[in-house]
Amino acid sequence: MTKGATLTKKSGAAEAVNKAQLIRDALKKLGIDAAAKDIQAECEAHNVSVAPAQISNIRTKLKEHGGGKSARKGTGSSAGASATAEELLQARILAEKIGGVERARALLDILDRLR
Repeated sequence: MTKGATLTKKSGAAEAVNKAQLIRDALKKLGIDAAAKDIQAECEAHNVSVAPAQISNIRTKLKEHGGGKSARKGTGSSAGASATAEELLQARILAEKIGGVERARALLDILDRLR
């Protein structure tokens, strides 16, 4: 069977289901950190048996590709392009407190090198 192919339900019904999508749906419903046994129970409700390893693999992929984007938001060089008016106002106030925009830029460069 090819990767990503649909698998038949264990009841032998003619209708097919994609286990990976069923697991993703269950993780979305129950939360990304839900216990594997809860995810298995959710899949069993759809007459589909899944292994804990399948759940773990899909959860890891979702965390790497889905959840990671929001955690990294604003860390790239284009972060200023999506700044809100409130963030700009706060940046201006901070810059004024520490001696101006050039001083703030210099301090941020030092901070970036320290990471």
